[in-house]
Amino acid sequence: MHQTKLPLVLICLALAGCGGLRNEVAAIGLADPPAQVAAEKPAPEEAYALALQADAKDDTAEAERLYVIAAEGGNIDARIAVGVMYLAGRGVHKDYAAALHWLEPAARDGNAEAQVRVGLIYETGGIGVTADATKAMTWYTRAAHQGLANAQYRAGWLMLQAILGHENPVKAMQYFQSAAAQGHVQATTAIGILLLQGRASRQDIPGALTWLRRGAERGDPEAMLQLGRLYWEGERVPKNIPEGTRMLRQAAALGSEEARHELALPPL
Repeated sequence: MHQTKLPLVLICLALAGCGGLRNEVAAIGLADPPAQVAAEKPAPEEAYALALQADAKDDTAEAERLYVIAAEGGNIDARIAVGVMYLAGRGVHKDYAAALHWLEPAARDGNAEAQVRVGLIYETGGIGVTADATKAMTWYTRAAHQGLANAQYRAGWLMLQAILGHENPVKAMQYFQSAAAQGHVQATTAIGILLLQGRASRQDIPGALTWLRRGAERGDPEAMLQLGRLYWEGERVPKNIPEGTRMLRQAAALGSEEARHELALPPL
């Protein structure tokens, strides 16, 4: 079949970029088509809103992509969201170093939620991060001073551990009391335990029972465990095997391994 050849001048003009001629030549395959214009990224706030929608649909891959766009654009909430995804391994591989990459800038900017999570990463260590109790305490106290109950509890708990080089049960009690005043259940139980042990002040059995019962009533298995032991032992409270057994069974049902061990060797 005979093919009609285009005049040389037409080809030259087309390749030189003469308006519609370039498009015509591209259409018949004599020149490359123009490059596609890259899709513009959404603005940070828009990306964050779209990420929330994707997250609600359990589309974690799309949520992570959009959170990153928003985070790179300066959205603090998006930074925390990406960090939490890496911290929990939700939709991505669990990676504490990656979580710190996103969370620490938000923590340095004063976000209390980011600060307590950074503290937790340094407290536990692992997956790319070396445990550092001193750094953990620094971040916990920053968030605690902003009134975050969970940070107050974590700071108090860490102050009871020898890992810091010294213990401070008096200061720990203050943190627990601040957290308990905001309804933090584990802090409520911690107050009861300190009163039971007499570490922060003189031993106060009635006070300890009051706080432990509050914790148990609100579903804390540790409070149930402590009460169960007290009732079984019958040393600091009147012995009550049925009540102690009930408490320990409730704690075991909520996942307490210690309560299960106690139940395996019931008192005589």
